[in-house]
Amino acid sequence: MSDKYKPYDLSFKKTFLLPKFWPVWFGVFVLYLLAFMPVKPRDKFARFIATKLFDLKLMAKRKKIAKINLSMCFPEMDDVEQDRIIMMNLVTFCQTILSYAEPSARSLAYNRNRMIVHGGEHLFPLLEQGKPCILLVPHTFAIDFAGLYIVSYGAPFCSMFNNSENELFDWLMTRQRTKFGGSLYHRKAGLGALVHGLKNGESCYYLPDEDHGPKRSVFAPLFATQKATLPVLGKLAQKTNATVVPMYAAYNEKLGKFETFIRPAMQNFPSESPEQDAVMMNKEIEALIECGVDQYMWTLRLLRTRPDGKKIY
Repeated sequence: MSDKYKPYDLSFKKTFLLPKFWPVWFGVFVLYLLAFMPVKPRDKFARFIATKLFDLKLMAKRKKIAKINLSMCFPEMDDVEQDRIIMMNLVTFCQTILSYAEPSARSLAYNRNRMIVHGGEHLFPLLEQGKPCILLVPHTFAIDFAGLYIVSYGAPFCSMFNNSENELFDWLMTRQRTKFGGSLYHRKAGLGALVHGLKNGESCYYLPDEDHGPKRSVFAPLFATQKATLPVLGKLAQKTNATVVPMYAAYNEKLGKFETFIRPAMQNFPSESPEQDAVMMNKEIEALIECGVDQYMWTLRLLRTRPDGKKIY
């Protein structure tokens, strides 16, 4: 195998025991304790944290970004509804963070029981047949939990990982994301790593909604606005003969469960042009977001690149 497409290095390093990493280990210890706390009171505690964070100055920038995104996508939405969505976004973020060690700390049976899947008939038969699938998954806070659940049933999977400035944090994240199977490639390997994996029978996660700038993107509708969209999903599917299956990850506070919504595989895709592929992909993203508008990461700079070149953030 080419070194370029070797999976991310998961080996433990002795340097992880140095004092500079002790704060991270302490955080891991706390999260492990929280993983064994009953879900309902933990969720209430997370909601309490979110209400205290909501009005802090440090949240002002993120709230502003979210309001701009919501105003651009849903111009009819009033301030009250925007604030409700942003607040629920923050609640879900806190609840997910306090749950984050569950895949590592708890059993496979426990983790499977924490998930409800809607539309599994659109994906699991394809995986059982050995058909490589590209999961089209927009950014939500519960995204890791959905992936871990699906991988736990044994289908070969691959995904991308972009390292941070903290080696120990990266090691912990990559270890957890591969606990139930699958492989991770460094983002520097590019789409070639996903092509390599798909051609070798692996399915993959594809996160479609980041803004990669005007040179690499085409503009396609997203709700009431235009979004700079990377037009590569069609090429990826064509090169690998993979099926594109849209999927959305969420957290249901009332049920105390993670939820995964799976839509039917995209038909007549790829189309005759990258531009049309981008339009079709964004239509699927819209349908997924509508499974839970308040679950989507509206705090990302989703619309940074504008058709007129103006800055909106």
